[in-house]
Amino acid sequence: MYPALTKTLPLSLLALASVSLADDNAESVSTLSFKNAFVNSGIVPEVIPALDPAVSFYATYKTEGDSNHSELLIPGSSLTVNEISTLPIEFSVENLNNATNITAQTRYLIYLLDADAPARSNPTARNLRHWLAGNFTLNGQNSTVLSTAQRLARPTNAGPPFTNFTAPRPDANSGVHRYIMALYTQPARFNNAGFESVGMEREVANWNLSRWRTQLGLGPAIGATYFVIDTGANGGNGTSAPQGLGNNNNQGGNGGNNNAGGQGGNNNNTNGAADIRASSVYVLGMTALAVVFGGLIMV
Repeated sequence: MYPALTKTLPLSLLALASVSLADDNAESVSTLSFKNAFVNSGIVPEVIPALDPAVSFYATYKTEGDSNHSELLIPGSSLTVNEISTLPIEFSVENLNNATNITAQTRYLIYLLDADAPARSNPTARNLRHWLAGNFTLNGQNSTVLSTAQRLARPTNAGPPFTNFTAPRPDANSGVHRYIMALYTQPARFNNAGFESVGMEREVANWNLSRWRTQLGLGPAIGATYFVIDTGANGGNGTSAPQGLGNNNNQGGNGGNNNAGGQGGNNNNTNGAADIRASSVYVLGMTALAVVFGGLIMV
């Protein structure tokens, strides 16, 4: 009976029943929510003095256990070391018109750092730089997971990053590490020159962000996001349960109230985004099966 499905049902219904979904529940995050997330996590002012993002800055990653499923990183999401073993599959922005001095020719730079290296309780290598690359541009495409966001891409002829990507692998039981990704507009002088041309050093530990901004002549970050790795979970391999904007879990360390984000309020649901995503995927899956078997009855 089952082989006959390919002959009796429209291919579109079969595809709907078997397709591996992207993050269909991805929703825009306001710039105010990004700002509050950095304050509630203690990153502001513990790591950086302030953040007032003009844009909503997103990264998209592949979830562990399903390489066909991509997820939008919301500020405060908890990732495993496997999920961040490579760079995010895409970067994207919303509300770019809110940023000043932006043109179609504007280029951007992005970094990734560990604010809590080597341990949250003793961050003697704070701001450990895992990656720094420039010459990102808008590529004219929308995000694969959030259609209202514009994708950022780095041309293949842009040359190597200033700091090649090193996958985060914090020591087991060294606390909850906060990893920051920030987006800046790139001064035009670096379109064809490396950051070393103004004396930037290759050393990655104890990165002085204020000095770096002065060296490169950068304004404040126009957007930023962050994720955490819980080194005490799963034998030090972290947890993939999203924390994000709705989690009221205190992450420890020196950051005071470490609510991972959002705009305050009563955040009793510690799995918020995960529950919504799981429920929606289940409903969509059941709907697809209903359509398929409904098609069998109708044939």
